[in-house]
Amino acid sequence: MKLRKIIGGLILLTAVLDCTARAQAVADPQKRREGEIWFEPTKAEVGGQVYEGERGHLIVRENRKKPDSNLIELVFVRLKSTSDKPGYPTVYLDGGPGSSATNIASVPDYMRAFQKLREVGDVILLDQRGVGRSKPNLTHLASESLPLDSFADREAVLRAFKERAKVAADYFRSKGIDILAYNSVESANDVEDLRKALGAEKLNLVGFSYGTHLGLACIRYHGKNLNRVVLIGTEGPDHTDKLPSTSDASIRRLSALVAKDPELGPKMPDLAGTLKRILDRLEKEPVTVTIMDQRTRKPVDAKVGKIGLQFLIMRDLGDTNDLPIFPLWFYTMDKGDYSILKRFVERRYNQFGGGVSVMTLVTDISSGVSKARKQQIQKEARTALLGDIVNFPISDMGDVFGNPDLGDAYRSPIKTDVATLFVSGVLDNNTQPFQADEVRKTFQNSTHIVIDNAGHESMLVDPQVQQTMVQFLRGEDVSKVKISLPPLKFQPLP
Repeated sequence: MKLRKIIGGLILLTAVLDCTARAQAVADPQKRREGEIWFEPTKAEVGGQVYEGERGHLIVRENRKKPDSNLIELVFVRLKSTSDKPGYPTVYLDGGPGSSATNIASVPDYMRAFQKLREVGDVILLDQRGVGRSKPNLTHLASESLPLDSFADREAVLRAFKERAKVAADYFRSKGIDILAYNSVESANDVEDLRKALGAEKLNLVGFSYGTHLGLACIRYHGKNLNRVVLIGTEGPDHTDKLPSTSDASIRRLSALVAKDPELGPKMPDLAGTLKRILDRLEKEPVTVTIMDQRTRKPVDAKVGKIGLQFLIMRDLGDTNDLPIFPLWFYTMDKGDYSILKRFVERRYNQFGGGVSVMTLVTDISSGVSKARKQQIQKEARTALLGDIVNFPISDMGDVFGNPDLGDAYRSPIKTDVATLFVSGVLDNNTQPFQADEVRKTFQNSTHIVIDNAGHESMLVDPQVQQTMVQFLRGEDVSKVKISLPPLKFQPLP
């Protein structure tokens, strides 16, 4: 499950991406015509089972505001419905932004979710523009590793990220690619063009994480052509930049769970206080850990300060796969043992040192933040335990691309009668339940299911959630559904 996570805008390109930094040139799509769609058989072995489907290709305009714009190719996988009377097709929109829907289908837990959705109608796993197998893929490999003080010096790591982003942006521009066309409005229009090409009267949508942000854009601009929408982990139109207070709330919640644990509580009655003590110490005196640089296959010494630990914590604070080790991680650091810290540093050093997803950066920067929310973020960051790290570094990188902004109209509330199911997790720091509540205030027909003990990554893969999605997409009332996942099982302290 962790392999499909793409955090922020700087990712390590792995074998699951078969379109690499060589920026697939737009020459091939140019030989086609706008709106052209074609299919070819495809199959994949996932978890020891072979699944058959169709790989689809759709030609769309890169920038619909420019008549002479390039044509680009969207790639998707269609899984045919298992129903005797299939309903509307369901398009799955993955998160990131920058994650490939066709790639995560290779993860058994996700493929099971997609197979379940086939009970409603055909399932379309769409690689959004600039992502995965779609052409061009706007991921650019970095030529060298991150600076070794990236987890200790804010200015150094920001400078490194900006330099890499500029190199990537210049590279794709040199290929004739209009990188500013890779935003949520154009992606929403892509979904509408896909509906037309499929000949479908309407579509169902299932969005996860950033995919909910894109799904909401689809509702705003093309709601009349949507049947039902499921949003899992909601990022609203003005939620791209997160509030620092949400992370404080997550830490307090985790601290309370640990304090109540009969084994951990006596040894760590105040996890939040322990973390503050560690952060204060690292601010005064950073530590050095030896990690393996996967690029060079050599050990290197990385310096870690307060900002580095804040950054590492933020990456996994909403993931219940990693939360069980947090008490042990903090406990050992408090005692001067940095072995667990080393593991987190090594993972992120190699991940974020791998490359730059221009699509991720431009999409998030274009969605932007309202003036009122920005002021609230700045105010909260002054006292938050993790500061403003929740939005770092993307919120500081707009100048690399000329500060593109879709505007306040794009971030305004959405008024709609499209039937929408919101699903949130109590332990999800990335997209906390209150965000869904804010969005649905102007929805005439919506249901919100809040799952106890669920983190960001544990909702879509849960069988109860999958069954509820199927019921909802079939038109059933799911407002009385209650779902609770097993409590966290923390790793024991020494």
